[in-house]
Formats: sequence, structure tokens, C-alpha cells
Amino acid sequence: MDYAMIENQFTQTVEAVSKAAGWTVDRKIILAIASKYVASGKSFDSVKYKEVLQKMKKQSSWMSPLRTTVGYSIAANLMEQEDIEHAVKNLLTNVSIMKEAKFRSGNFTFIGAQFLTEEESGKHAHAQSARALFDAIRKHHRFLTSYEDIPYAVLLSSSMDDVEARAETMNRYYKELRTYNFNAGNELQWLSQVLTFLSPQYDNKLVSSVVTIRDTLKKQDVKVKTMHYPLLGFLAILEVNNVHLQQIIDLYHELKGMKLLKWHREFVLFMAIQIAIYDIAKVQQSLSMTIMSSIELLIQAQQAAMLAAVTAATVSSSSSSS
Repeated sequence: MDYAMIENQFTQTVEAVSKAAGWTVDRKIILAIASKYVASGKSFDSVKYKEVLQKMKKQSSWMSPLRTTVGYSIAANLMEQEDIEHAVKNLLTNVSIMKEAKFRSGNFTFIGAQFLTEEESGKHAHAQSARALFDAIRKHHRFLTSYEDIPYAVLLSSSMDDVEARAETMNRYYKELRTYNFNAGNELQWLSQVLTFLSPQYDNKLVSSVVTIRDTLKKQDVKVKTMHYPLLGFLAILEVNNVHLQQIIDLYHELKGMKLLKWHREFVLFMAIQIAIYDIAKVQQSLSMTIMSSIELLIQAQQAAMLAAVTAATVSSSSSSS
């Protein structure tokens, strides 16, 4: 892996995204978008990005989440669509359908709306299943389950699924991981949800895999914080081997020295794992593009959740000090 090339691409992409988004956008959003493009090996199209932002602004009200911090992250995802105007309209349609399913309007509903099925005839059923899964999860963790869980509920639900069984499996993973000194909270809940990505049935190998991955990273001085818990789940369901894990560790330590990330070290592990996942996909023919795109969206959902939490904390801090 050419570390110098990765660092150069990241530096150039951060600069391009920053110019296109504007100086008022949170630096963490800029870094998250840039890491997505560097990891996938795609070039960031500044012109198209600005076009998406304009289309979103034109089709949304001034109070819409699309005009807030999370909108810049969503715009980067919509760039993948050929017809930008249709993509924005489809997103807003999905949001309306999710509101009909009793999801409140907000950042996480807009994030989750990206994961609603593309089949027009199945959108309402999918949204209803997502709501049923959300409610089933909340039965196990009433005070823990909140808006941040909406994207996972949408991505992990299906009209053919037994939501109660999936929620029960999530709870089982959650409880077992607690016995291995994982901190209770939203991040652990997201990890337990990620582990059901391939199947709603309990897999006794996944918890031990997550524990092994965490311990291996920590032994080699990788800072694994609670916000990184879902990343461990992605690696577990992908069945990463020791070679892949060492690749992530080496890349982590290389990226950690970048000036751009000096004040945002929490993104180093996100970026290292994103790059590794794409690298794994190139050699694992069995890893379908559907799974790849879903995992990418899961990572983005986690980043968005983290960014939304940081933004909320910043607003709260500003309010209390004013």
C-alpha cells in the first residue's frame, strides 16, 4: 500500500471538498467526505457537488435538515446518482414515506431515508418494517434507543424479516459484549445492530471475533474509543484475517502523523478501516457490491451520528455560555 500516495490524495481531496462546501462547514464533515472518496479511489467532483447542494437548497425549505451540517454529508452520497434532480426528489419522497411510518422529521430520518429500497412498490412496506424494528429494539433498551438508531433500523429491516427475532439477537450481542468490558451506551447498541447485518440469527463466532479485533488493535497502540465500536462490527462480519488487520494497524499509524488529522484523531481509524474494506473487496470476489455499498452507508451513518452528536454538544455548549 502506497502511504505517500494516500496522504497526497487525502490532502488534495480535503482541499477540494473544503472549497466546494465553503469555509462555514464543520471541518469534521470535510474530513468525512474526503475519506470516503480516498477510500473508494474515486475523484471528488467539485462542480457536481455544488450542483447537488444547489438542487437540495432549491427543493427544500429553509428549516430542512438538508440545509444543516448533515446536508453536506448527504450531498456527497447523492453525487453518485446520474440524475441529481431526481435523486433529491427521491430522497424527499423517502423522507415523506418515513414520516408516514411515524418517524419524526430530523437529521437521522434524512440519513435513514437514503437506505429505503429503490423499488417504488416496496418503499412503504420497508418504512413500516423499519418502524417495527425500531420499536422492537426499544423494547429491550427503552431509554437507549433514540433517533440515532433510525438509519440502522432502515438499513437492517426488510418486509420479509422477523423484526422481533432480529431485535432479540441484537440484545443478546449487546449483553454478551458487556461481559467483555465494552462500555454500555449508544455505540455498543450500534455495534450489536451491525452484527445482525448478514443474518438476524445469532452467530456465536461474531462476539469472539469482535473481542479479538479490539484487543489486537489495542495491543498495537491503536486508540479504540467507544465511537469506534461499530467499526469493529464491520470487520467482524467481513471476517478480516490477520493480514488485513495488520494492514489497518499500519495505515492507522501512518495516517496518525498527518497534519490534517492532528486535531481530529478520531477520524484516523475510520479512514484506515474504510480504505481496508475497499481493498478487501477488490480481492474477495464473494463480497458483492450490494454488501459493499451497504457497509459504506453504515460507516457513513455512524460518521453522521457522531458528527450530529458533536454538533448538538457544540450548540448546547454555546447556548449555556451565552
